[in-house]
Amino acid sequence: MISRRDLHELLSHPPDSESPVLSLYLDVDQQQAVNLNRGFESVLKSMIRRVEHGLGHNSRLKEFLGDARLVSRFVSDYQPVGKSLVLFCDASRGFTWHRSLNVALDSSVHWMPRAYVRPVVEARDEFERCGVILTDRGRARLFTVYLGSIEEHHEAFAEADVKKVDAIGMDQILSQKNFQRKADEHVRWHLKKVVEMADRLVEARRFGRLILGGAHEVTAELKNLLSERLKKCLVGSVTLPIDAGTVDILSETVALEEAVEREEEEVLVRRLVTAAAKEAQGVVGLPKVLEALNLGRVRRVVYSDGFDASGFECRECGGLFESYSENCRDCNGLQIESQDLLNAGIARILREGGEVEQLKSTAAVSFLEKAGGIGAFLRF
Repeated sequence: MISRRDLHELLSHPPDSESPVLSLYLDVDQQQAVNLNRGFESVLKSMIRRVEHGLGHNSRLKEFLGDARLVSRFVSDYQPVGKSLVLFCDASRGFTWHRSLNVALDSSVHWMPRAYVRPVVEARDEFERCGVILTDRGRARLFTVYLGSIEEHHEAFAEADVKKVDAIGMDQILSQKNFQRKADEHVRWHLKKVVEMADRLVEARRFGRLILGGAHEVTAELKNLLSERLKKCLVGSVTLPIDAGTVDILSETVALEEAVEREEEEVLVRRLVTAAAKEAQGVVGLPKVLEALNLGRVRRVVYSDGFDASGFECRECGGLFESYSENCRDCNGLQIESQDLLNAGIARILREGGEVEQLKSTAAVSFLEKAGGIGAFLRF
């Protein structure tokens, strides 16, 4: 897992062209034939060679090779866990950092003045932490799903399994109705307890989305009992048996989350473009986004999948610019080249407590592309 605290740790180091960071994203998924028998090591070697050839006779080649050796030694001893390995390394500063993730990330190597965190941030946006309540009339199971992994928290059982039975005769009919009434009361008591447990879970795990699982009639009744906080998180329901395996629960949850994410993106981008047109705490286009970013005004940056831009970053104040100036226009500090302005912008936004949204919906991407492919909601 990669928490916001992890990202702050990675971004706490200012960019330094004299001591670049090697950032590695490596697909190690053992369900992929190319990765069997440690095939991912060959992929790593090929990527390192490409960066090495690109550097040519650069004076920093020796430093890159030092980072590359350290990374290669780590990977040679690494036992694959999950689908992807994320590793950052700066041998000159004795800095290494790694995590295994259960989401598929494209393999790539980057050697630049700061850690290349953009793929991690985009994965966190795509796979937002989600709570799942799976229940029937007598049992409940609670889960959280995050970055492709699922965790079950505990299982609760009603004290008695009360079921409707067939009966004959008036006395038996009256008895059956009384029995059924008590059974319904028991189910309602059970579902209220489930809601209480879910409220404690959202308090502890801070998930932003909630999915209900089970038979339709049960999830419908549970929905009516949710607290206001849980209702705000609710995004949908899936039909699953109470004893469903975690693989099936994860698959159904991720599929629903992806559909919800695409719908939310389309709503979000229209709000952004409208806010920018009304000059109501919204801007679109890279020049205006950079201007707002340099003033500390960006609350949430929104950009299309595949958006890319290079430019320059001030080593002193962190200002970002499309064109080069010998000294920073804001603080007169020295500027260094930024191969990925968006990565540098994301780093600053996260340090300032802002949010990042990458658009993947075809309709949302097309809509934002007409406005420059990037925009931002502003703090003021």
